[in-house]
Amino acid sequence: MAHAIPHPDRPQLDYNRIAGNAGAIAVNAVLLMLLLVPLSAPQLIEKPDEFITDVLFRDKPKVTEPPPKVVEREIRKEPKPNPTIAPKQVLVETPPRPVVDPIETDSIYVPETPQQPEVFAKNDIGRGEILTGATLQVVNNPPPSYPGEAVRNNLTGTVMLEILVGIDGKPVEVTVVKSSGHRVLDQAARRVVMSRWTFQPAMEGGQPVQARGRVPIEFTLER
Repeated sequence: MAHAIPHPDRPQLDYNRIAGNAGAIAVNAVLLMLLLVPLSAPQLIEKPDEFITDVLFRDKPKVTEPPPKVVEREIRKEPKPNPTIAPKQVLVETPPRPVVDPIETDSIYVPETPQQPEVFAKNDIGRGEILTGATLQVVNNPPPSYPGEAVRNNLTGTVMLEILVGIDGKPVEVTVVKSSGHRVLDQAARRVVMSRWTFQPAMEGGQPVQARGRVPIEFTLER
């Protein structure tokens, strides 16, 4: 005969108790960890020492400049120059350039390309005919200097000369046909033409002939 063996009842789990114990264990673990962490001492910040330096300001001494030296300037009076006579140009309307005895004052200016003297008359003078209408060409006509006497006396004027040119180109005779009003000027013009001037002989039929022309020479003084 069989008998059933009774089994005791299984105990029931208390969840509230388990949760409470677990919470207590967790709190204790946190507290234990806090106790194990060493406390670090606060660090001290050292402040550097301050140095105070006294600065003294002094006024810059005034420097007195010595008075400027007074230099006496010597004033020299320059002698007044003696008045001089500026050389004057004498206009010559024809090729020749008269030359007179040189002096230290005015000179007569002759243009580089003077006008050709007008040819006059047709006469016999023993050396052949003197042609009319020929053109006298100047080869050498140096300008004259103003006569000293005329400069001192302030003489001016125009001399009209008639020149007879030979077959060799040299003046054969020089005549004053119109005076300047002053003999010294007339003679100066005549003398330089007669002694210094030369011409190219006039030609007719391939042969040199004599020719006559008039030349005005003007003497002026500039001041």
